Amino acid sequence: MKKELEKRNLPPLKSREEMIEILQREEYGYLPDVEYKMEVSDPLVIDGRFASAGRSGFGNGAVSLSFVTLTITTEYGSHSFKVYRLLHKDCKKRPVVLLNNFHPANASFYFPVEELSEREVDYLVFVNKEMCTDDNDFSNGLASVLLPNGQDTDTTCGKLMIWAWGAMRVMDYALTLPGTDPENVAILGHSRLGKAALITAMMDERFKYAFSNCSGCSGAALSRGSTGTITPDAPMDSGRGENICDITDKFSYWFCKNYLKYRENMYPDDFDQHYLISTIAPRFVVVASNAGDDWADQKSEQLGCHAASEMWENKGLLGLVDCNDFAKPGEAFLKGRLGYFMVDFVHFLSRHNWHRYLEFIELHKDERV
Repeated sequence: MKKELEKRNLPPLKSREEMIEILQREEYGYLPDVEYKMEVSDPLVIDGRFASAGRSGFGNGAVSLSFVTLTITTEYGSHSFKVYRLLHKDCKKRPVVLLNNFHPANASFYFPVEELSEREVDYLVFVNKEMCTDDNDFSNGLASVLLPNGQDTDTTCGKLMIWAWGAMRVMDYALTLPGTDPENVAILGHSRLGKAALITAMMDERFKYAFSNCSGCSGAALSRGSTGTITPDAPMDSGRGENICDITDKFSYWFCKNYLKYRENMYPDDFDQHYLISTIAPRFVVVASNAGDDWADQKSEQLGCHAASEMWENKGLLGLVDCNDFAKPGEAFLKGRLGYFMVDFVHFLSRHNWHRYLEFIELHKDERV
């Protein structure tokens, strides 16, 4: 593993503040500096019959699925989006997982409602496209009330940072709930929203945990040395990892315009994605790869964790522990504050992934940052 990292010739880690500045200026763009107010509607129940941990029988009603509507207002207008809530009714303090998702909680194969309701955890789920569309249109949703002039500079943020900003507003709301343990709140996302989850935790230290599921290129995966043959016209099933040329060709609007200058070289000279993971130290991170997800480049995701681990170790903390060889499907390394695991799936957020994230919370919920 050490030899593999040496081949990548990574730039050394810097201070957290320096790395955040670089990543905003060169990759994701700067957060909007806009005054806002937030209003929350009364909750509407979708289904109140779910069971909770240790109980049996049909629909004992200890856990309820409902939603509220958050309305964000700035001087440029207002936008509303739903937040789905899978909450225990007793309001006992529990860890809370915020899921930045592609679908509503009551209609998502990434969110196994009944199974998750049986854990001693609460959940808030919100839909990225309800915050703003996943395209180059900056005239709708949160984009319109945060960036009235669109991406008008090279460092104006893209959609990933806007989704992260929306997740922070959900955190604002989470902290008003009587059952939220404010010392144990996680942000989770899959694929592009795995990138957004890492960005969210980078920007907002209230999140104790960041869970990145198959975030790949421009997420947890190192850009240097992407596996396989790097040619822009290679198909996604060619066994190689996605690179900056690929991702900005289709999804340039996720990033600031500055990021486009790295298309030709495929990676920046003075930073890489281990910076993103490192900015979350001394808090807690788990990066997950799926064995059949070559496009996300599992090796580069794991190497990103190895390179970032130094940030925790320099603080006298456990980073990535016992993970000395490339992981096999089913292996999990969760003892340190930086965890990594691999499951035997393609590009997917499965119940198996969920159980690993919840296991990590259970292992570390009594540790303080």
